[in-house]
Amino acid sequence: MDYTTKHRRSYIYDFRLVWWKKIIIALLLVVIPGCGLVTREDSVSSPASETEPVHLTITYAMGDGAHHKGIQTIINDFKKSHLNVQISVVEHTQQAKGYADELSLLDAMGQFPDLLEMRDTQMFADAGLLAELPKSIAGLFDDIPKVNGTIYTAPLKAEVPQGIVYNKRLFREWGLSEPATYQQFLEVCKIIRNKGIYPLVVGGKDLWHMGFWTNHFMLDHVYSKDQEWNRKRTAGQVSWTDAGPKAAFHDMKLLWDEEYIVPGFMNIADHQTIDYLVSGKAVMMMSGPWMFSQLKQADPEFEIGFFPVPDRQGRIHIFGLPQPSGWAMSSLAAADPDKAKVIEQFLHFFYSNEEYPKYLQAVGGTPVTKEHEFIQSSELMQEVEQWLDNPDMVKLRGMEHYWGADEIPPGFRNAFYELVQATLSGNMSIDDALIGADRIWDE
Repeated sequence: MDYTTKHRRSYIYDFRLVWWKKIIIALLLVVIPGCGLVTREDSVSSPASETEPVHLTITYAMGDGAHHKGIQTIINDFKKSHLNVQISVVEHTQQAKGYADELSLLDAMGQFPDLLEMRDTQMFADAGLLAELPKSIAGLFDDIPKVNGTIYTAPLKAEVPQGIVYNKRLFREWGLSEPATYQQFLEVCKIIRNKGIYPLVVGGKDLWHMGFWTNHFMLDHVYSKDQEWNRKRTAGQVSWTDAGPKAAFHDMKLLWDEEYIVPGFMNIADHQTIDYLVSGKAVMMMSGPWMFSQLKQADPEFEIGFFPVPDRQGRIHIFGLPQPSGWAMSSLAAADPDKAKVIEQFLHFFYSNEEYPKYLQAVGGTPVTKEHEFIQSSELMQEVEQWLDNPDMVKLRGMEHYWGADEIPPGFRNAFYELVQATLSGNMSIDDALIGADRIWDE
C-alpha cells in the first residue's frame, strides 16, 4: 500500500476515532421519539404483504437548493411507485466542514448510507466503503472515469462551466458588454462600483462556495499551465509559494481590495446571493447554470446573462471534463442482495425519460446519458452547451477534481478554503496563507 492510499484511509479512520464517544449519544437521540438528529424518515408504509419492505438510506450534498429539490423530487416519485421500499434520507449533522467530512462522520457513527452522492471517490474507494457500479447502470453512459480501474459512480449531469451570472437588464441600461479580457472585466466592475452598487456578491458563509473564485484563478494561473501540478506538489517539485498560486491569490484579493465584493461576504450564504441579484444590491456573481432556475423562481422577470471570465490574454479556461463523481453504492449495501436490487431499480428510475428531466430542469443541467433526445434545453443552456463545443475554450479540472496520483490530500480542500477566507477577510497575508497551504498539504 503506498503512502497516498494510507493517508486517505487514515483520514477516514481518524474520524472514527474522534467520534466514537459521540456514537452512544447519537444512538440515544435516534431512539428518543422526535429527536431524529441525523435522519429524516421519508418513507411510505407498505401495504400488508408477505414480503418484508426493503429499508434504504440515501444522502447527497444538500448545500445547493436546486440540487436538493431535484433529487428529492425523484426520491418522492420513486416511493409512490415502489411501496415495498422505505427510504430514509440521511440529513447532514452540520458538525462537519464539508460534504466529504460529513460522509466520514456518518461512517464513524456507523451510519454510512446505502446509496449516496459521491464526490471524493478516490478517498472513499480506498477506504473500502464503495462498491462497483452495476453494469446495467454503467451502460447508460458513454464515459465514466475509473478509479483504481473500477467504475464506482453514475454521473448526475454533464460537467458544466462556471462563469459570471449577471443582471442583463442593468448591463443593457448602462451600456456594458461582456468582457473579452480580464482587464475589461475589471473595468466593468469599476463602472458598476462608481454607480454606487457592488458589482459582485460572494456567499462565503458556505465554505464550498469559496471554490468558485478560487478554482477560476487556479485554472488561469496554475492548471492551464500544468495539469500535473498536484502530483508534482506531492512529490515536492512545486510549491504553493511559487509564482502561479501567488498570482491566483493576488488576482482574487484585488476584487476585495477594490471593494467590488458586497461587504460581509462571510455572513452571506450561497442561497442568499440570489436575493442580492434580483433586488439589485449586486449585479454579478461567480457561479454556474444551476442558478438559472433559482433566479427565475425568485423573479420570473429577471433577465439572466452568463459569461466566462477570460484571462488577461483573452483565453478562457472552463470546467467541462468528466469526473468520477455521482451516485455510488456502499460496499455494505452491495453485499445485501435486496438492497442492491432496489438501488439498481432506483438508478434506472432516476435516469428514466420521465424522471431525469425533472432533475436537469431543477439544476439547469445538461444530460450525460447516452439517450437524451427527450431533454429540451433552454436558450440559455444551449448557449452554455456551445461553450463546451467551442475548441477555443480550454476545458480543465479544478483543484479538487483530480484523482489517483493527481488527487489533493484528504481534507486539504476545506483547510485551503479557510486560508482563502482568512486572506480575503484581511486576517492573514497572502504569503502566510501560501506557506500554510504547503504545510497542510504535507501533514
